[in-house]
Amino acid sequence: MVKDILREIKAKWFQFVAILIITALGVGFFVGIRVTGYDMRATGNRYMKESEVMDLEYRHSLGIDQAMLDQLSDIVDGDAVGVYDGDAFMNLRDVDGVMKVIDLNDQTEKDITLVDGRMPSHKNEVVVDKVLQEHRGFSLGDTIKLKKNDVFRPANLKIVGFAESSLYMNLERGQSKVGSGNVLGFMYGFDLDKEIDVFTSARFVFAEGADVEDQKQRIKDHEASLSSQRFDRASKPAFEKLQGAQEELDQKRLEADREFAKGAQALTQSKLQLQDAHEELENGILELSSQPGPGDLQTKIDSAVRRFAQTVGERENILKGYETELEEGKAQYTSGLESLESKRPEIDALKEIVDSLPEPQKTEALTAIASFDKAEATLNATKLELDQNETEIKTGYERLEQGKVEFKAGQERIQKGIQEYNQGLKSLTEAEQAFNLKKTEAYDQIESGQKEIDEGLQELEEADHGKLYLLDREDVLIGYREFYQDSDRIEAIGQVFPLIFFGVAILVTLSTVTRMVDESRMQMGVYKALGYSWFASAMKFVGFTGLAWILGSILGLIMGFYMIPTLIYNAYRIMYLTPELERGFVWSYAAVPLLISFVSSVGVAMIKSMSVSREKAANLLRPPLPKSGQRILLERIPMIWDRLSFLYKVSLRNLFRNKTRFAMTVVGIGGCCGLLITGFGIKHSIYSIVDKQFDEVIQYDGMVLYDRDISTENITVTDSIHLATEAAKVDDLDVTLYVAEDFKALPNFIQLKDRHTKAPISVEKDPIVITEKLAILKNVDVGDVMTFRVNEQEYEFEIGGISENYVAHYIFMSEAQHQVLTGKKLPENMYLFNTSDDHDQVAEKLLSQDSVFNVSFLGDMRESYQDMMGNFDIVIYVIVGAAFALEVIVLLNLITMNISERYKELATLKVLGFYPKELATYILRENIILTLMSLIFGVGFGYFLHQFVVVQAELDAIMFNRELLPMSIVLAIVLTFALSIVINILMARRANNVNMSEALKTFDD
Repeated sequence: MVKDILREIKAKWFQFVAILIITALGVGFFVGIRVTGYDMRATGNRYMKESEVMDLEYRHSLGIDQAMLDQLSDIVDGDAVGVYDGDAFMNLRDVDGVMKVIDLNDQTEKDITLVDGRMPSHKNEVVVDKVLQEHRGFSLGDTIKLKKNDVFRPANLKIVGFAESSLYMNLERGQSKVGSGNVLGFMYGFDLDKEIDVFTSARFVFAEGADVEDQKQRIKDHEASLSSQRFDRASKPAFEKLQGAQEELDQKRLEADREFAKGAQALTQSKLQLQDAHEELENGILELSSQPGPGDLQTKIDSAVRRFAQTVGERENILKGYETELEEGKAQYTSGLESLESKRPEIDALKEIVDSLPEPQKTEALTAIASFDKAEATLNATKLELDQNETEIKTGYERLEQGKVEFKAGQERIQKGIQEYNQGLKSLTEAEQAFNLKKTEAYDQIESGQKEIDEGLQELEEADHGKLYLLDREDVLIGYREFYQDSDRIEAIGQVFPLIFFGVAILVTLSTVTRMVDESRMQMGVYKALGYSWFASAMKFVGFTGLAWILGSILGLIMGFYMIPTLIYNAYRIMYLTPELERGFVWSYAAVPLLISFVSSVGVAMIKSMSVSREKAANLLRPPLPKSGQRILLERIPMIWDRLSFLYKVSLRNLFRNKTRFAMTVVGIGGCCGLLITGFGIKHSIYSIVDKQFDEVIQYDGMVLYDRDISTENITVTDSIHLATEAAKVDDLDVTLYVAEDFKALPNFIQLKDRHTKAPISVEKDPIVITEKLAILKNVDVGDVMTFRVNEQEYEFEIGGISENYVAHYIFMSEAQHQVLTGKKLPENMYLFNTSDDHDQVAEKLLSQDSVFNVSFLGDMRESYQDMMGNFDIVIYVIVGAAFALEVIVLLNLITMNISERYKELATLKVLGFYPKELATYILRENIILTLMSLIFGVGFGYFLHQFVVVQAELDAIMFNRELLPMSIVLAIVLTFALSIVINILMARRANNVNMSEALKTFDD
């Protein structure tokens, strides 16, 4: 039996090799694509473990002191190690830029894999990124000038080694807030001088088996306590300084109170003295004038002078009136005296004769003498009165002059007193002003100091106690997220495409085995006639297919577990700095393809051979009767059928005579064509999302993340918009909210349009727009209600539009809509802009502002995604290559078997006189028609398979382009058709070598 199996293999080596190769391709491709992602993750995990890479990094905005490290070590199941690191400007010859500087300690030393030189062992020695050695010309012994930065002091650092770091899994070196944002590389330094006395970060390496999320939650549960205590320790020097300042200020206030109290007392004494002087002057003025009038002293003295002058004038007028009256009296006196003297002689004469005069003359004479004497007495009295009045007038003038003298003396005295008083008052006022100014300045300084102290205390009281930043490996290790995302993408493709690929391979294997058993009916009849059991007859084919399956499976497993993963992984290693692939046999990935391939080859061989061998030996020893011819559908259309030549009619009837063979051939060739279409289509679907996302969807040049207002001074901004963003959840999906105050301007920066209709989404009524992949995952449409969650608070909204988008999930809404939903205003923290300026200069200007966290440009993001998608090239090449290889084997196998089945028919045609060219044309015609029909099926199958694979291969946060380019279809058709023509031409030579006598032997009943 074994010899018979070996002879069968030798006789039908092509079918044996075909089954072997198809099995190998099916198993290898199925396993290889699916296990590559698993192997990559296993490699990454081993790399992390062997490098003792941190599980978690802790950063705090106030820095991390030793007390906080001790607290953290008590909280988690592992050790917390403090690290000094930061970004700093450096210079080496003509190279200027920013480097990541890390201080060496027991933990950070584990990051390094030394490539050249030695590890630093003396102060200011550094080991530097090997990329800078390869691409920037850095050499051992060079001196790097480290410039001023926030963490390390300026220094000259000597390069003693070059290394790789486990913090950098690819060639990217991250972003920085320093300079233009680009980082040249890293360096680890020994005993570097620091500007700060607290660690910038803490690294955690957890105990074996510890759950990272659980450890993160533990730290978050203690966040308030950790931050509060860290703030207390950080603010203690400031608080003590404020307390000292308060005590000093209080002492100054007491001293000022004492000094100014003395000054105020002296001023009061001076005021009292001036008041006394003022009273004396007023009294003096009162002495000069009983009614000095209102006003100040000068006014009063002036008033007194005026009143005195008025009084003097009045007195002089009175005296002058008296003088006039005196003169008049004197004139009257003189006139009376003259009149009297003129009568005196007469009176004297009369006196002498009076006694002698008789009555009544005597009486008259005595009366006259008496009247004269009376007149004389009156004149004498008048004279006396006039003299007295004259004396009084003179005395009045003298007294008036005396009063003037006295008044003038008093006036001068008072005027001098007023001058002295005014001078004293001026001096007092100046002294008081100087006193008040000095007092005001002193107390203003004290109050200013008190205000500063109060503000300082208030700031301490209201100050943020610091913010905690918990960063896992995805956040800290450059390339870590991309590496594992690439493994997920490969595995996502491996979930669907290899299954379809394997399905086509199995279908062809099943067809091959079935036909092979049918061709061996006579041999099985001989075995049965010789007395062999049906089981023994079946074992020949089981052994044939089983050996092919074993060898094919072994080859396939080698390909699947070693060759394909290594090929794909090594292509990825161009971008990643990771160790050799962790390869090995994984039973869970091998079981399904081995079982299915076994059933489709060995199982089918056993079932089919058992079924055939149970027939009578006589029936088996003669060829099976050919199927009777049947009218085909085309014959029912005379307009076409009647115009066909005889040979074309024969070819068409032959095609449909054996419907099973026809179906298997169409499915086999068409399936391979569909696989090629899918392979080419996937390449476009994956690569084109970069163009779609960054050329069609995104319409801005740069994006800035900030926490306060930013300045765009000295930057040419042609168009811009401020947005508020917030992280949210829709069930288990990460979503970003984009909230715009001017929602109508948002489409100028992010195209909101329907992917199917290409129509822009109207923003006139402030709709809430979600991205398409989010809508697909949640199976929602416009008008449906969706819920997002922020900080465990859920908000429900109606979907107003579904926008084309390929990377990440977004919800776009206006500020008004957001306030209606949440009841709060979200602070703006994102700035989108277009600029014509140099991007590096713009980034440097923006990053120089403390409020700016990050600046990124569309070109950089596009390049990053292109690099990420470029890693997928090898996967596409493997898919297309495997599909093409399968197509070659399938076409060879199916066309060969089609010719083998029709051996007698070909011999008959040859006997009838067909020339080799005519015979080749006869065969080629049928196969070309069959291939064309297969291509029609393949195009349809490829289209739907492409759509299915694209959807199934997508990650949650990425939507591939669903468009299938006509060029992908054309390329697959051309390859399939050309390959079919080549194989048919080769097979035509075999048909021409048909042995007519052997093929046309007859068998008796």
